[in-house]
Amino acid sequence: MALSRSARRWFAARLAGTVALALTVPLAHPGAAVAGTALGDGDVQIARTAQDYTYRTYQRHWSVVAVQPAATADWDLTLRDAAGSTLATSVYGLGRTDFVVVDSTAGHRPFGAYTAVVSAYTPGVYWVQQRTDTTTITLPPVTHSGTTGASDPDLTFSSLVDHDVVTVADLWLTAGESFWAHTTTAASSLLLAESDPADPTSFVQGRATVAARQHTEVIDGCTRYTAQRTGWHALIQIGDRAPGTHVPTQGTAYALHRVDPARPLSCPQREFPGPTP
Repeated sequence: MALSRSARRWFAARLAGTVALALTVPLAHPGAAVAGTALGDGDVQIARTAQDYTYRTYQRHWSVVAVQPAATADWDLTLRDAAGSTLATSVYGLGRTDFVVVDSTAGHRPFGAYTAVVSAYTPGVYWVQQRTDTTTITLPPVTHSGTTGASDPDLTFSSLVDHDVVTVADLWLTAGESFWAHTTTAASSLLLAESDPADPTSFVQGRATVAARQHTEVIDGCTRYTAQRTGWHALIQIGDRAPGTHVPTQGTAYALHRVDPARPLSCPQREFPGPTP
C-alpha cells in the first residue's frame, strides 16, 4: 500500500542519497541469451532480450536477484550455480516481479558465483537487479501500547524506493516470534523467507516457494508474520511495478512492530502513519 503524501515526504528524507537508477542500453535486435552480463550489487539494468546475468555472493547475509517485466510483458527467472545446475526458478505472470533469494548466512550456502537466466514468456521490456550487500533490520523492544506515528521508537521500517526492483534485509527471529506490518495486504509484497539448516534445498527459494512457506495472518487491520525457525530470516520487498525516478525520492514503506505477548491480537500501528491509541 502506498503511503500518504506526508508520509512519503518523511520517507523521502530518510531515503535521500540512495543510489540512482543504473541503466544499460537495450539490445537492438531480439536473439539468443547473451552469456555473462555482469550485474553489480544494487545496479538496475534494463533490456528487452533474453540474457544471462552473473554475480557473486561475498557476505554472510541473504541475497536476492529479481526481474521486473513491463506491465504487458512476462519474463521468467532461473538461478544457476557455477556448475550450471538449476537452483530455483520464479515464473509469475504479466507485470509481476520474479525473484530468487539465497541464504549465505553462517552454516548455509558458501560464497560463490551465480547466473540469473532471464527468459521470455511474453516479450517486452524488463528490469533486473541483484542485492548482495544486505542490510539488517532489528525489531525494537515494546515499550508502550499503541504508537504515536512514524517517529515512534517501537517501530522500524522496510522500504522500497521507486527506482529499485527489490530490497532484502536480514532479520533475526526465534521460532514462534511474531511482528506486525501495518497493512492487510503486506504479505503479497513484503515476504519473509527462512531456511532449514538440515535441508540444503531450502537455502535457495523462488518467489512462489517463499510465499507458500511464510506464515502470515491478517488481524486487527494489519498483517502478522510468525517465524517457524530460529535464525536469520530474509525480508524481501517488491513492488510488482516498473522502476522509475522521482525528485524528491519516493517509495513504499511498511511500518514494522514486534508483537507484544500481552496483546497478541492487537496491532499497535494499525492507524499508521497516524497515531494508534
